[in-house]
Amino acid sequence: METSCLFCESPAGSKEHLWAAWIHERKDFGPLKVTIGGSPKEIRNDPEQKIDTVCHKCNNEWMSRVENKTKPVIACMFEDLTIPLDRQQQTLLSNWAVKTAMVLDSVKNPESNARFYQKPECVTFRQRRIIPDRIRIWIGRSSLSALGAYGTDVAIITPEGSPLGVGTATTIVIGHLAVQVMAMRINSELKDKSITDVQPKPGDWDNMLVQIWPIARDSVMWPPKVTFTNSGPRSIATLMDRWRIGKAI
Repeated sequence: METSCLFCESPAGSKEHLWAAWIHERKDFGPLKVTIGGSPKEIRNDPEQKIDTVCHKCNNEWMSRVENKTKPVIACMFEDLTIPLDRQQQTLLSNWAVKTAMVLDSVKNPESNARFYQKPECVTFRQRRIIPDRIRIWIGRSSLSALGAYGTDVAIITPEGSPLGVGTATTIVIGHLAVQVMAMRINSELKDKSITDVQPKPGDWDNMLVQIWPIARDSVMWPPKVTFTNSGPRSIATLMDRWRIGKAI
């Protein structure tokens, strides 16, 4: 059955690349390791993964513009160059991260839970670049130049055991740049109440990450003081597991 584009009502299925061509031109990352849910790890020899949840027009027009505007910033961090980010650059990078998170959310296992990002949010983002409420974005540095994307869906429960909402954490590694997008959705019956954003498990996050959305400072410097390593207590795996507080369900 034909499905519509993630960001508009045109037919999806354009088979476009997940990662921009310029990334593969800078470095050959080799085969990709893919794991969806609890399924066994799969090795895919072609790192230039394609997606079929957007239409050709979206991918080659506004999505391409987001990519091209952000490329100079990402390219510096990809190559491990120290760089300051003003408010405009933080916004560009945040738009790129949200666009990427929405696309990644749309290609997870069709048999898993429903998509987190809802169609109206995606359409509004395409039309006006409005980042949905309750999204926070941080950037860090990876000691190992790599290419990867990891998603974790979470249920948000109060200490008393009551359901508060749901969330999804998307961790992206591109070269030496690590990006994490944390999005929350509060249960509809609680929307009129003041709900504090959930906090991650304890860690040296203030030194390992720099917040770029919501923008807190006019200018921030990348990289942060502390780097994520390939293994150990400050590994990228620790960043991926940052929001997993309770038991897996």
